[in-house]
Amino acid sequence: MTIIFLNGEYVDDNIALISHKDCGFTTGIGIFDSMLALEGKLIHAQDHYERIIHDAKIVIGIDPSFSFEDFKNTCLLLLEKNNLSTDHARIRTTITGGKVNAPLAPATSPTVLIEAASCPPAPETPLSCIIVRDYPRVAGSIFENCKRLDYSRSYAARRRAESLGAQEAILTNTKGNIACGATSNLFIEENGMLITPPLEEGVLAGITRKNLIIERKAKEQSVSFQRLQAADNVFLTNSFIGLRKVQLIS
Repeated sequence: MTIIFLNGEYVDDNIALISHKDCGFTTGIGIFDSMLALEGKLIHAQDHYERIIHDAKIVIGIDPSFSFEDFKNTCLLLLEKNNLSTDHARIRTTITGGKVNAPLAPATSPTVLIEAASCPPAPETPLSCIIVRDYPRVAGSIFENCKRLDYSRSYAARRRAESLGAQEAILTNTKGNIACGATSNLFIEENGMLITPPLEEGVLAGITRKNLIIERKAKEQSVSFQRLQAADNVFLTNSFIGLRKVQLIS
């Protein structure tokens, strides 16, 4: 049995119910966040909370009515209830516009779901990647900076990469520049300096990305195909893989 947090209650996931009229299900109106927990410690919890609040305002047009303390305590209690306090775990928060009576009606009663599950550490070996140009991210769109429910583009890009013998896809954007991985931000290394595409290039405002910019003084600059190919190293980053080296497949 797995215990989840759904709209203010802790319930068995086998009996949890979400309305068939929930616009997260019918039209994909919603956001999500995935946070790492190590042995009961929430990693960058404040950053994740702030992104959840920001993205909900941008994508759904609502301000979720829970504080950082409420969020933190809920996550810690879920780890405890699911015997994950000494484990390597993933905590996923999903917020949708909730039940609506017509397509694209304003959200008035959001659905809030938080769940925790065991998550094995990522391998340290390089990740084989290929550039996929068929599903570009939209440069200049603020929606691209948010972690929205619709991952059909990333899903299709990864399937294409796998069909070509790679593990992961690197996506381009509508300007023809390199954007990011299917579920990750991208960094290149030039002469010891880390460089990542700016948010204006249509990339996700990743938590690991943000902290690498601060901690490693990484620069935000556009990355062309030629610049990617000439880089000393290429990395993908997210909350679960850290800074993982990439092996490009031509």
